[in-house]
Amino acid sequence: MAPTDPGPNPAEGPAALKEALLASLAVLGVLGAIKHVAAVVPLFAEHGFTIAAAFQLYVPLYLYNRRGIDREHLGLTFRHWRADLAVVLIWAAIVTVPFAIGHHYWQVVLYHRSFHFRLPPGILESILVQVLVVGLSEELYFRGYLQSLWERALPARRRLLGVPFGAAIVIASTVFALAHFVGEYHPARLGPFFPALLFGWMRTRNHSVVGAIVFHAYCNLLGDLLFACYRP
Repeated sequence: MAPTDPGPNPAEGPAALKEALLASLAVLGVLGAIKHVAAVVPLFAEHGFTIAAAFQLYVPLYLYNRRGIDREHLGLTFRHWRADLAVVLIWAAIVTVPFAIGHHYWQVVLYHRSFHFRLPPGILESILVQVLVVGLSEELYFRGYLQSLWERALPARRRLLGVPFGAAIVIASTVFALAHFVGEYHPARLGPFFPALLFGWMRTRNHSVVGAIVFHAYCNLLGDLLFACYRP
């Protein structure tokens, strides 16, 4: 059984829609500006990643603290950790093998690379970064904050596997994909749209971003591992 909702966000209807639009444009503008500046100022490139993570962490926490709203409404809770862990394990079991097979044929057929198992360099550091920096900051902003606003403005009218699933998850996932695309402008950078749908589903199901953080980090680490295993 999915956990019960910890409670409503005071921002409803038109107010939530206005804030959701502003939050969507703000994150695209900030991340796009960081990438553009980093492209022309090499020294800034070293700090751009940190600034982006700080923005995505600080803005939701600041706004919720100022309004006196409990952080649990952002999904920052371990209350449902068993449900979070179960969902992560189930989806990892479902997607890992098909993704690995697809990646293998993509590397072999398109790029004529061969498979040689190797761990990516700095694997332990990568795990910490993916969980505590990338996963935490991105999931807190896009699923904990942005998706919640869109859900208040555009409540889901349908369910997917028993979980409310509507325009809010799709819009937040689109903004998430565009956040990767702006400043880089390569079609492949729109790919995060698809896993974002699953991250959003997890957040709504368990009213928590913990599972989405862990699964997000797992997906990134799996990608790093697979890329490290193929060389010309």
